[in-house]
Amino acid sequence: MTRFPSHLPLAAVAVGAVALLAAGCGSSSEDAPPGAETLAIELTDAGCLPASAKVAAGPIVFEAENTGTTAVTEIEVMDGSKILGEKENLADGLAGSFTLTLDPGKYTIYCPGGETERGALTVTGKGSGPASAAEKEAVSRYRRYLEQNTAELVETTEPFVAAVLAGDLARAKALYGPARVPYERIEPVAESFGDLDPRIDARANDVPPSEFEGFHRIEKALWAAGTTAGMKPLAEQLLADVKELQQKARKVDLEAAQIANGANELLGEVSASKITGEEERYSHTDLVDFEANVEGAEAAFEAVEPLLSESDPGLADEVESSFEDVYAALEPYRRGNGFVPYTELTEADTRKLAQEIDALAEELSQVPAQIVS
Repeated sequence: MTRFPSHLPLAAVAVGAVALLAAGCGSSSEDAPPGAETLAIELTDAGCLPASAKVAAGPIVFEAENTGTTAVTEIEVMDGSKILGEKENLADGLAGSFTLTLDPGKYTIYCPGGETERGALTVTGKGSGPASAAEKEAVSRYRRYLEQNTAELVETTEPFVAAVLAGDLARAKALYGPARVPYERIEPVAESFGDLDPRIDARANDVPPSEFEGFHRIEKALWAAGTTAGMKPLAEQLLADVKELQQKARKVDLEAAQIANGANELLGEVSASKITGEEERYSHTDLVDFEANVEGAEAAFEAVEPLLSESDPGLADEVESSFEDVYAALEPYRRGNGFVPYTELTEADTRKLAQEIDALAEELSQVPAQIVS
């Protein structure tokens, strides 16, 4: 469930609610690849219905609809602990979809918040075989980007942590936003790294208080408490976690459709919840995050774009144009190497940003269905 922090102005919450309505958009079954199966799933208080399902191997369109629950607003398809595809922010009455190509086997349909959160998905028949050379190259392109940014994350986190350990409040504040940029860029696949994602990037309302750590726990100390006191163990753990992330990035299993789905979901999160200012609620460096999120989504799209250009070159051109529109919408708020505090934006400003991001997300949502084989 999307949670709107109580400190935010009502205007920002209202804009977030408007964005939430658009965030349910997704590719429809009409956009599905030839021969794809469609699995319709209802989000209910009981969880996802049907609780168990069986489909044939190959391209599968997961069409999810919230039919009247506030408890369940998200669906994930998982292989063990790995999230293959998901759709978030499906409030009451909203629907959305995503497309995956699955080989025979047992998978999990995870709907957090339901009375029964996990259901079984059985995929039967013959597998699709190994990924094509073009799909392998798409993954290789994205992995290079992933490795580059996780290395940069270590490089930017080290001086930030050093400032925290030295008790240099001003320097720690100055380095906080830049340190986070590489992580925000790789968020399309952040959940592939298991509990490293919440350890590094969880917000206060995402985890139990005893598990609140990482960047945002330190952010709260720097801005809300105005001190680095007590942050030494958290800062040291953060640096250890980003170094572990760098190692995992080199061997994490990735698929082309997963990369495209992740980019779309990230933009949906930006327009549905981040637009309210909930992520950087103490530092108000949200626009730094937004730009990094868009850069990361663009890199994910560019990795799979050659696959799309073969099937729908017109859509590829539209997505590229929409990325430029989002960057142009951010430009008025740039100040030097950064941006104005998010609290300086008006309701009209945040509405315009949400509209541009929604338009991009709607086009990007059509990509996974066009590149699965």
